[in-house]
Amino acid sequence: MAKNAVDSMTDANFLASSYRLTALLFWDCAKEVNKVLEKDTDGRPIRLSAIPFYFLVSHATELLLKAALLNRGFSNQKLKSFDYRHNLDKLLEELHKMQIGLTKDSTDLIISLNEQHQTHSLRYTVLVANGKSIFWPPSHFVFAMLNELSELSAISI
Repeated sequence: MAKNAVDSMTDANFLASSYRLTALLFWDCAKEVNKVLEKDTDGRPIRLSAIPFYFLVSHATELLLKAALLNRGFSNQKLKSFDYRHNLDKLLEELHKMQIGLTKDSTDLIISLNEQHQTHSLRYTVLVANGKSIFWPPSHFVFAMLNELSELSAISI
């Protein structure tokens, strides 16, 4: 690997920007998938074709949380430790420790997404979840949460 690539992966600002950009790409893809989802009157999807939508949303959430933490001096090394990998609850907890507030709706949504994200069930086992229900909140709640996280993860200059 080139020296510049290694330096980039250890520079917190570069990494935060990279996470944020990647998250926004996942979010853009989620918006496209959302356009074709069949939904009930509450705005929840009614077909299993929604699984990729919630995977995209969950991954965008993780990356935006990580970018927000890195932008506030959270250690990249600590962020890569097992405790924080794919753990939306832990990432959210660290933001709260920094007194970075999210709305109650966004906080509740992130907490509710955590288990299926952390266990990778949306990628692998959601169809054999042994009676566990899939958490499928209406997309307008999801997009409001991602918008809030996007603002928190932006670099101020």
